Amino acid sequence: MTTTTWILIGLIVVMTIVGFFFFFSGNKNDNQSDSNTNEVVVPLKIQAYERLVLYLERVRYSVLVKRVFMPGMSRADLQFALIQNVQDELEHNLAQRLYVSEPTWFNIIIVKDEVLKSINAAFGQNPDADAATMAQIIASMDNSLIDKAVIAIKKEFNTI
Repeated sequence: MTTTTWILIGLIVVMTIVGFFFFFSGNKNDNQSDSNTNEVVVPLKIQAYERLVLYLERVRYSVLVKRVFMPGMSRADLQFALIQNVQDELEHNLAQRLYVSEPTWFNIIIVKDEVLKSINAAFGQNPDADAATMAQIIASMDNSLIDKAVIAIKKEFNTI
């Protein structure tokens, strides 16, 4: 074999070794990047689940009424405060949507809508009741959708 052939074989071998080096070092960086992403995203997901469960607990009728109702409050003020509180609580947690699945977020929106609808319906069905009576009526109501949404969040949480 000539010198040119040996040089050509040597170049092919060197290029193959360099190619393998870059290929495997690139995969290693990808794995490190995935690991770094998980280190950041997983705690944010956990926090999102916690905050959404807290939201659901805060919009339970009994909890909501305890937080909002004040003696001497007018009926209209109570209704407004309840509705405003439910909406404000959700607005405060809107960014959590980034970290949960669409079905989970949809459950949160369904709960919010049901709570608002039920509050308005209770006021509509009891037009002569004062604020204190309305507070008792609403506090005694139940919303099973909240429990279902909490269970769905727990199931999703257990997949991370």
